[in-house]
Parts: sequence; C-alpha cells; structure tokens
Amino acid sequence: MRTTLTLDDDVAAALERRRAARGTRLREEVNDLLRAGLAASEEPSTGQEPYELPTFDPGRPLVTDLRALVELLDTEDIERALPARS
Repeated sequence: MRTTLTLDDDVAAALERRRAARGTRLREEVNDLLRAGLAASEEPSTGQEPYELPTFDPGRPLVTDLRALVELLDTEDIERALPARS
C-alpha cells in the first residue's frame, strides 16, 4: 500500500540516522519499526510483574477495647464543640 506519512522532525532524523547506519532504505526501516511496535502492543503483558503497594507492620494496636475507643472519640467531639477557653 502506498501512503503519505508525515513525520515529526526528530523522528525523521532518527530514521535517517538508522537508515544510514544500516545501509537500508527508508521504506524498510519504517516497515521494520512499525512491525516491531505493532507486535509489542499486541503481546499480553504477562512478562511484567504486578505492581505491589509498599506495606508496613503497624505493630500492636494502641486501643484494644472498642468501648474505650468510642468513649475517647465521643469525648473529643464534645471538647471540640465547647467554646475555646481564654
């Protein structure tokens, strides 16, 4: 298929350097690079390891009694609602 392809200046320069170094024609370079890019985009990404979020051990809980925690939070809510003392 014959088509017109508009390349950015940096891409055209890189293609020209690659073509000159390998002694190939521009058409061959474009086709080879497009084939490689298309093949890479179609491959499943099973080769990559899944990303793991960093974790840490928080240690033992500071509050073990849930009733005490509720009481503490209620007390804090009450203290925030009180007007500031001078």
